[in-house]
Amino acid sequence: MGVVIEHESLQDCIVRDEARVSLPANRVNPHARVTEAGDATAARLRRLVLGVAVVLACSAAVASAASAAVSARTCSVTRGRRACETARIAVSTTSVAYTGGTVTIHLAASGATSCTLAVAPAFWSGRNPVPVACRGSYVARVPRTVLARRWIFRFTARNRRRQVVVVRQALAQRGDPNTSSNWSGYVFEGFGITGARGTFNVPALSPTPGLSDTTEWVGVDGNSDNTLIQAGIDEQYIPKLGHAVITPWWEILPASETPIPSMPVAVGDSITVAIQEQPDLATWQITETDNTTGQTFTTMQPYQGQQTSAEWIVEAPSIGSSVVTLGVYAPRVTFSGLSIGLGVPVALDRLFMVQNDAVVSSPSSFDGAAGAFSVAYGPNPPPAP
Repeated sequence: MGVVIEHESLQDCIVRDEARVSLPANRVNPHARVTEAGDATAARLRRLVLGVAVVLACSAAVASAASAAVSARTCSVTRGRRACETARIAVSTTSVAYTGGTVTIHLAASGATSCTLAVAPAFWSGRNPVPVACRGSYVARVPRTVLARRWIFRFTARNRRRQVVVVRQALAQRGDPNTSSNWSGYVFEGFGITGARGTFNVPALSPTPGLSDTTEWVGVDGNSDNTLIQAGIDEQYIPKLGHAVITPWWEILPASETPIPSMPVAVGDSITVAIQEQPDLATWQITETDNTTGQTFTTMQPYQGQQTSAEWIVEAPSIGSSVVTLGVYAPRVTFSGLSIGLGVPVALDRLFMVQNDAVVSSPSSFDGAAGAFSVAYGPNPPPAP
């Protein structure tokens, strides 16, 4: 997304038009969720394209109040006369929620004729610092984010006496709490959930220097407790082999996953997983079908879980007590035909996967009408299917 600064004169405004390991488990489980937790002399219009979705628009006058302000003054004596220059920067808030918000930035200089605004780290492409009005009030609309972000704004004012004043102000944005080091996708929270169903494609993994792993699955429970029934497909890239090993599996905690060797699966195959509680309320049916080859695996298993969530997840599994590096998968994984059987809805959580302070797997928005969404490798959510 691009942001354009339009700057005409001292009185005119700047316009920038923008274009979970959760639940520490009591045992090691490879599929448990982990939570991470302007210048008056300027006669022509200048345009700078910025690289972050931040929208700035200024008002005609400087607001008188702000929650945080920093000011500085410099003075000098020439021929017995004392002259000073003062600069001030203020923001309406120093912290923005991960969902985004509006921040008003106020700039004022007592007698400056040339002013600039810089930010570090830079979130625009082009000039930094950029010329700004020496007196102005600007509104910043900060978009939603996954990772926490922090910027330092530097307002510099210069006057005809060659006096220079610099003031700085910080702005922070909190990160999205719905992140995980091993899960990405959607979690349906509720009560009395009797099943989960979904269809997804099997992606390919790119070669990596070390072991990497990506698995796609459908399940019930595991979001807020240590119970979980699930089934899916695992792709593990093994450097010594030079390719990924693809394994269909099912699992009921606290037991380890059980491979399904009778159903070979290949990249590009369409897989449907259906998990359903049976009439006796103690037995659940797990069915995994390769729609491409027509093969089906079914098992009936005893299960007594909380029945408080259903999940459609792209995951980085764990080996021992460590989460494995997520495999670089492509194309995007699309979950469709989603259903939960019976259940009382409470919330639908969108989860981004974060590893080594970087977003590595991002879900699209949820298409409620189609009951579908996509997940793509990297920080950029794909379009909804």
